[in-house]
Amino acid sequence: MAARRKAREARRQRRTRCCRWCCIRLAVVALGSVFSSVLLVLSHMESVQHGKSFAVSHAGSVHHAKKEPEVFEKTARKPVTSLLRGAMEKDDDRPPRHATGERYVPPPQEEVKNDLPSLQEIVSTLQNFLNEVHRAFGRAKRKTREEVWAAYVAVAETHLLPFERRVHKSKRPVRDDGSIFVSIAAYRDHMLANTLTELFTHAAKPESIIAGVVQQNCVVKCKTGVQVVSKPGEPVRTKVSDAPADADGVAEFCASAVGQPHCRAGRVRVLRVNETESLGPAFARYLASKLWLGEQFYVQIDAHMWARDAWDDELRREMTATPSYPRSVMSAYPPGPSNGWQSMAPSGKLCSGTFSTSPVEAHIFRLGGGGGGRNIAAPAPEPPRSIFVGAGFFTAHSSFLQVAPFDPFLPFVFMGEEIMLTTRFYTNGFDVYSPRVNFFAHQYRPGRLGLPKFWESQDRAFGSGGSNTRFMLMIVDRVKHMVGYESPVKNPDVLNHVNDKDGPNYGLGSHRSLQEFLHFA
Repeated sequence: MAARRKAREARRQRRTRCCRWCCIRLAVVALGSVFSSVLLVLSHMESVQHGKSFAVSHAGSVHHAKKEPEVFEKTARKPVTSLLRGAMEKDDDRPPRHATGERYVPPPQEEVKNDLPSLQEIVSTLQNFLNEVHRAFGRAKRKTREEVWAAYVAVAETHLLPFERRVHKSKRPVRDDGSIFVSIAAYRDHMLANTLTELFTHAAKPESIIAGVVQQNCVVKCKTGVQVVSKPGEPVRTKVSDAPADADGVAEFCASAVGQPHCRAGRVRVLRVNETESLGPAFARYLASKLWLGEQFYVQIDAHMWARDAWDDELRREMTATPSYPRSVMSAYPPGPSNGWQSMAPSGKLCSGTFSTSPVEAHIFRLGGGGGGRNIAAPAPEPPRSIFVGAGFFTAHSSFLQVAPFDPFLPFVFMGEEIMLTTRFYTNGFDVYSPRVNFFAHQYRPGRLGLPKFWESQDRAFGSGGSNTRFMLMIVDRVKHMVGYESPVKNPDVLNHVNDKDGPNYGLGSHRSLQEFLHFA
């Protein structure tokens, strides 16, 4: 009897242990299912919350002092339905899987004909590139200028060139709706908000205007530019002082009664760059050109401008009146903002220039405004022909971006931008004209104002005065070689990626030769 009782007790204990183990396993599986469901819900909520397409984004790897208002581009979004607990996607009229017993097969994806990047992807790519360049330059702080250039190219080949080749192959179409894209590269500019206000308030059709802004601001540990503190007649004395954080011109405009409707409609696209990552006007204008999304006309201006009344209608009329339209580009040096500038005659065709005698400017060709070129003047009903393209203002049919896109391999470069633009437009078959009216007025800024310059930021970033000039004197050979200078190239590596077989052409075109341009000019 004792043996049978002991055997029954042993069997009961085994059953108890087995039941307990089964219960534990069932509890673990149930908890795992609940936990997975919670994660799916949270992921779903996050994707809905952050699914918008940013038209304004911060770029740079340096700390930002405060969070600025964000502007969004309006995009149509597909409704999202929950996929929890066997729910099906509501994109067709098929019955639920459990009603048919069939396994659900997703519909085939349509083939994408044009691999066009979205604005959100463009901004993200440029942000990532700037961040990587910033890190690479930090590692190359005490290196030679050849090593700094190699570091830049290595980052570009990894993080930028694949994107550039994709954009080149996709060839975003140019619309024919009268829309105007305005490229604005702003370096610590206190007049940016005013310039945006001028663009939209003086436009006859503001709904057709898109501003593409590269805002390069200082947020922390800011400095003024080099200020001249000596009096006239005294030996020149200068100083650099601490300065407050720069005003966010885009946020200021978007918070105003004038700017709010335009920003909400996605008419202001912005890439924010910390001043320590500013690499000069040529590179900033490359960044701004990437914010173009198919608008018919392309306009490049500075961030300290005024606009005439109905400037957009005047610009469309002038451009379409040129005999070679759409293969035409129009440029001038705008007048200063004196009284009556809108009714003043334009300052003259850009038909003259001189070679700089300064070694700091690499003896580059500099344009001169006003006069000249009367032998190529067009009849009165047409805008007159001109020769050179100024960087402070030009406008062209946006198709030029497909054959002569902006060159991302010109960091640190300031001088040489205009002769490069001129020869690239000409050799790609674009004729240059001078406007018969002043579309814009420009604030010309004497050096005594002490406004900050991008090369001062780079000198501080690399820890030595003259760093930017040292880099520029090497990299500007890319421009000089392109436009026919016979001086030797200091570093042949600066000529890489001018015209890769599988990528965009950053050099001269094949429609007309450089010799033809020199003869014409």
